[in-house]
This record gives sequence, structure tokens and C-alpha cells, in this order.
Amino acid sequence: MNWLDRLERRFGSWSIPDFPLFIVAANGLIYILMQLRPEFYSKLLLDPSAVCGGEWWRILTFLFVPPPWSPLFVVLWLYLLFVYAQALEHEWGEFKFCFFYLSGAVATIVAAMFVVHHTLSNVALNTSLFFAFASLFPEFQILVFFIIPVKVKHIAWVIWASVIWTLLTGSFSARVALVASLVNYFLFFGPELWETAKLRLAVYRNRRRFRGK
Repeated sequence: MNWLDRLERRFGSWSIPDFPLFIVAANGLIYILMQLRPEFYSKLLLDPSAVCGGEWWRILTFLFVPPPWSPLFVVLWLYLLFVYAQALEHEWGEFKFCFFYLSGAVATIVAAMFVVHHTLSNVALNTSLFFAFASLFPEFQILVFFIIPVKVKHIAWVIWASVIWTLLTGSFSARVALVASLVNYFLFFGPELWETAKLRLAVYRNRRRFRGK
């Protein structure tokens, strides 16, 4: 991550303080506005044709559009989003967390505007926050249904399986959205995953040689 350290030394003052809190607060505020005026929802999505028509704010507002769930589930989702985002900010620092989030956002915007020419949501981008959290804190437990303790690494495996399935069987826009939103994840964790894969391959080959003897 030397390149990221160099960026932080040069542009570290550009980071956004308390960015996790801002993300959650913006999602919560937009959810309240959506309950008061349901038509407000469609004005915030990343619609390339609308952006080209002058509705430039969609490039920013789509990042903070919450899922259209019931209030209870949205509150739980916002709480978990804050836990994940804040933990990442504490682990990396403000600049690196902002870079992680914004690089995924920029990749999603580019994919929507210049590749699929279709509306893309922030679901995959927010999922990348969970993947990053699960990679750094795999033993962290979540109480599913407030009763069953489950480690985030196990939840991540299930979600990764659904991501792979979508990449294999999903629509073109769904695949592009996933790839774009995971650009940030592989920027941060790709080298480590590559080294781990090479190590496991070397161990596997050594075991086969040992068994062959």
C-alpha cells in the first residue's frame, strides 16, 4: 500500500472528518424525506439520461439513497453500516477510508454513465464496505434475528457466493455494477489476496510432492 501512503502524505488534508457519520446521517435524512414524499426517491437515483439532461446532483445523491425497507429494518441497516464504516475509518484513518469509499463511488458512476448507460444503485458499493470489514475483522459476531451469533466472515462467504453467481448468471448491468463497486475492495485487498493465493498454491504443491514420495 505504499502508493496509498504517498497519496495520504500529499492529499491527506482533503479527507472528510467523520465521514461514516455523514454517510449514515444522509441516508437517514433521505429515508425520512422519502416517507414524506415518495416521488422524491426517483429524483436522487443515478440515471445517466437525467444527469445528461442537467440533473447533475444525482451523481452525489445516489450514494445516500437507502433501501426502501420498513423503518425497523432501515434503522438496523443504518446501525450496521455505521459500525462497519466507523471500524474501517478507525483502522485506516480518515483519508484511506474516504479514498476507499469514493473510489468505489467513482467506478460506479463511470460504469453507469459510460458503460451500461443505465441506472445503478449504491447497494453493491455499500456491500464493498461489508467485505472490507469482514476481511479486517472476520471474527466479529452479529446476532441474526437478535438471537443467533454469526461471525461476519461466514456471512461474507454467503454474500461472495451470491456475487459470483450474479457475475455468472446476472444481466450485463448487474455484472458491471458489481465489478465497478468492487474496484475499491481489490485496490485495498487485492495484493494480499494474491499473495495468500500464491502461498496456498505453494503449500498444495509441496503436499503433493511429499505424498508422491
